[in-house]
Amino acid sequence: IQFPLGIFGVALSTAILPTLSAQAARGALDELRTTIGFGLRMIFFIILPAMAGLILLRYPIVHLVFEHGSFTRADTIATATALLCYAVGLWAFAGVRIIVSAYYSLQDTKTPAVTAGIAVMANIGLSLWLMTMLDAAGLALATALASMLNGTILVALLHRRLGSVEWGAIVRSGGRVLLACVPMVLICLWVASAPLWSETGQWIVKSALLFGGIALSVTAYLGMHVLLGSDELGVVLGMVKRKFGRLARKLGTG
Repeated sequence: IQFPLGIFGVALSTAILPTLSAQAARGALDELRTTIGFGLRMIFFIILPAMAGLILLRYPIVHLVFEHGSFTRADTIATATALLCYAVGLWAFAGVRIIVSAYYSLQDTKTPAVTAGIAVMANIGLSLWLMTMLDAAGLALATALASMLNGTILVALLHRRLGSVEWGAIVRSGGRVLLACVPMVLICLWVASAPLWSETGQWIVKSALLFGGIALSVTAYLGMHVLLGSDELGVVLGMVKRKFGRLARKLGTG
């Protein structure tokens, strides 16, 4: 869960904070709303397929990485269930970081602190309730639901304060993401349904199937965005080119 969140969610929210702060300082609220909408679109472009992949491949991932020695198949099932419960809230974990950055740019640290306190109380209550039915997975689901509540409150208050942050563009972008996820989902289902995940051994074959399936699903997802002409894909490719360009220049000067 922390891998896509740390690589993309934290990085993007940190990267756009100076831009948001500069726009807020100038009073350029239209630009501020556009930047917030852009941040949310980019988060969902990356996080939603990651979320779908983790949900669909949860058992193969846990089985391959952990099911060795005293870690039994029952442990794999329990861990995969907890992963599922965490993964359903991945979009909220990442989205909250973008929204909180918007509040910080407006010199408002009180509202995120208050809503975080509400989320913590909700998390405690949900944990006590859900763990009676889902055991450890209930704690994971409580965390995800509390983050969704936190994000919902933050968005509602921000909308009241700033007005629309290009929700139409966000919804259209989300529709393209869901459409692009279709071939990726089919590939992940094919990988997850392989009978070898219930067998012992064959770790090389399992590794090849899992990582090959992930690579194929990512390729299919990006290929669909090429066909759909998604703006977000162009932004991501531009970021990658600039990063590799800076790396090449550093190596050249070194």
